[in-house]
Amino acid sequence: MIERSFAAFVLLLLGLAFHLLPSESACPRVCDLALGAYYVTPQVNLSYIAPLFGVPDYNDLIPYNRDIKNPNSILSGSRVHVYFSCDCINGDFLGHNFSYVVVKGDTYDTIAKQVYANLTTAASLAHFNSFPETNVPVGATIGVIVNCSCGDEAVSKDYGLFETYPLLPGENLSSVAAAYNFSSQEDLLQRYNPGADFNAGTGVVFIPTKDPSDSYRPLSQRRNETKNRVELGQLLYGVYPMLDAKAHNRSI
Repeated sequence: MIERSFAAFVLLLLGLAFHLLPSESACPRVCDLALGAYYVTPQVNLSYIAPLFGVPDYNDLIPYNRDIKNPNSILSGSRVHVYFSCDCINGDFLGHNFSYVVVKGDTYDTIAKQVYANLTTAASLAHFNSFPETNVPVGATIGVIVNCSCGDEAVSKDYGLFETYPLLPGENLSSVAAAYNFSSQEDLLQRYNPGADFNAGTGVVFIPTKDPSDSYRPLSQRRNETKNRVELGQLLYGVYPMLDAKAHNRSI
């Protein structure tokens, strides 16, 4: 009985050790909060937008949109800031996977452009869902992935909260920078979006933004691999003497 308990204890420690090992992932970090800029079209309000992003109560969006006076009547052409966690999708990239139930008349193109206001693309929907582009069944639940960012310490440690911003025709680096009060730091936005063409009028870019307290969040410190290895070594350092003692007792 004692031997079984000891064996179970060792297996538990080894299981914990496994979780302390650094995992292989293309995602440099994840974060519990990211924002998305939702472009409002006619007849759209917070009651419509909130469930698209898994927000249970549209009032929860108010702290991120203090300029909205009437949640049921929002000026067409304005941007609503939605929030979500920024996760590692399939170990490959940062994003959040939302669930959407298809209604009559929906296609991947209309879902991407009209329902999710270009925060995703038809190509992304086709890639991450099994239904063919020409036949997305009514009532089916599909995954809608919105890309996001948690910052880059190689660019700056001052910013840890970012908004996914879909570019519109006519916009450019200067206009986007001005909208987020980065007119004097256009190069910063470009460094956060290497290779992005701010003049393209399509696609998304990631912009440092403020939280509901009107403050920029600094980049959070990621639990580093060195610390994981140290903790793993400490754990196994405690296991080995017990194994040696057990073997010694058996030989007596």
